[in-house]
Amino acid sequence: MQSFVGRLAERVRAGHAPVVIGLDPRLDALPNGVAAGKSPAERIVAFYREALPVVARHAPCVKPNIAFFECFGSAGYAAYEAVCADAKKHGLLVLADIKRGDIGSTAEAYAEGHFAIADAVTLHPYLGLDSVQPFLKHCASKHGGKGVFVLVRTSNPGAKDFQDLQVDGEPLCDRVARAVTAWGKDLGLEHGYSPVGAVVGATWPQELARLRALLPHAWLLLPGVGAQGGKVQDLAAAFDAQGLGALVNQSRGVMQCFKPADADWLDRIDSAARAFALECRAVAMAQGRSSVQGNP
Repeated sequence: MQSFVGRLAERVRAGHAPVVIGLDPRLDALPNGVAAGKSPAERIVAFYREALPVVARHAPCVKPNIAFFECFGSAGYAAYEAVCADAKKHGLLVLADIKRGDIGSTAEAYAEGHFAIADAVTLHPYLGLDSVQPFLKHCASKHGGKGVFVLVRTSNPGAKDFQDLQVDGEPLCDRVARAVTAWGKDLGLEHGYSPVGAVVGATWPQELARLRALLPHAWLLLPGVGAQGGKVQDLAAAFDAQGLGALVNQSRGVMQCFKPADADWLDRIDSAARAFALECRAVAMAQGRSSVQGNP
C-alpha cells in the first residue's frame, strides 16, 4: 500500500489543491432537513454522507476533529468511524485530529486504534520521543506508511505561554521543530518529504519562513485560516517550488458556510470549497514560480 505522504503529494501534483477540510460537526450548524428527528450521531453521519462527495471534488484530505464526535459518547465515536470510512470511500485521505501523546503501552494502544481508522494523526510532543515512537513505527512503509503531524507552533493566542520560552537561546517551538526533523530522518522521503509532519498555525505568518527552514522535509499542517484570523496569502513560504509541502486547513469557512434553514446548503459548500481550493492553489503555485525564478 502506498504511504500517506506519497498519496498526498501525488494528488497535489495531479491538480488537487493543497488543502484539508476540517470536519467539526456542531448540531446547531447542521442543515435542518438532514435526518430531522434522529439522534445527534445519526444526523452527523447523514450530513457528511451528503457533504463528503462534494468536498472530494476540491480537496485531497479531510481532518475530522475527534472531540466533536466524542462529546456524544459511544454513538458519537461510532459516527466518527463511519464518517472516516465514508471519506475513504470517496477517495479522501483522513487526517485525524486527535492530539494524542502518551508513553509506553498507552501510546502503542492509541497508535493501533487510531491508525486502524485514519491515514494520519496529530500528536503533541510534550512527553518526548518515547511518546511519539509508537506512532513512528506505523509510519515506516513496511508497517503501513501512515503519517503524523506534531504540534510545533499552534494557532491559538495561548501558544506563546510555552512555545515562546527560550531554550538555549531559541524558542521552545524551534527546538520542537528540530526534533520533528530528527524523528523523521530515518523514515525515508517521498517527493522530498518525510511522514513526520508539523502543525504550524497560519496565525503566525511572521514565523513561518523560520520554521519552514527548520522543517525542510516536513509537510506542514496550517490551521487557523478564516475564523481564527489567518490569511491564505500569508502562507506562501510554507510551499516548495512544486507547490508541495503544506496543507492549509479550513473548517467553519467551508462546512458551516450556510444557515441551517438554507435549502441550497450543498451548493454553498461546493462553492466555498472551490473558492478556498482555488485561493490556496494560486498561492502555492505562485510560490513555486517564485522559487524557480529565484534559482540561478
